[in-house]
Amino acid sequence: MHEDSGIPFESQMEPLEWAKFIVRTKSEKNYGSAFSILSASANRGSSDAEFYLGLLYSRGQGVRKDLSAARFWFERASEGGNLGAMYFLGKMYSKGYGAEKDPQKAASFLTTPAEMGDPRAQYELGLIYFDGEGGMKDLPSAVKWFTSSAESGHSEAQFILGQLYKTGYGVEQSTEKALDWLTSAAMNKHRGAQILLGNMYDTGDGVPMDKEEADRWYSMKDDEVISAL
Repeated sequence: MHEDSGIPFESQMEPLEWAKFIVRTKSEKNYGSAFSILSASANRGSSDAEFYLGLLYSRGQGVRKDLSAARFWFERASEGGNLGAMYFLGKMYSKGYGAEKDPQKAASFLTTPAEMGDPRAQYELGLIYFDGEGGMKDLPSAVKWFTSSAESGHSEAQFILGQLYKTGYGVEQSTEKALDWLTSAAMNKHRGAQILLGNMYDTGDGVPMDKEEADRWYSMKDDEVISAL
């Protein structure tokens, strides 16, 4: 009987759901059993199981970390329409993790989950078009995907948009929009955004100089962020 926190999966969950739960909760004592269930399900063509096997290999959960094996299982899952696998493959090809760096291939994997509303995929796709490696430079597309991601609460996308609107790079310069996005990122605990806001108020950069407001952003802690929401 396999258990996690004393809950036998036979009576509480289907085996595959239990195995996925073990991977998500990082229950180390059950990795072996979860791996066996996932392997059997993957060999029967379950894209969910293939995706979770990819996660195990990419993280080294219960197995030796092996990015090539992770890519193999992500590719199998992607062929079955698994959006999570598409996201991870996109990131692997974008960063060169376990595969040769290939921005165009990365974009091809990221586009579907981005269009389906995954803010992580939208952010990564924005970076590809922003950085422009492999002839992929496309600022309007970068801004589009950063905005979609930021609107879903992705703090890095919010931080980048804040800087773009502050400088007018790729967008029409707008201090108001810069402040809106930087504040959103800062309230999402993005330390870079907090510091940048502090700098702006400390020097009067686009806003009235306000040392007290600058200090508030410089010294903001998690509990202060929560209380300000």
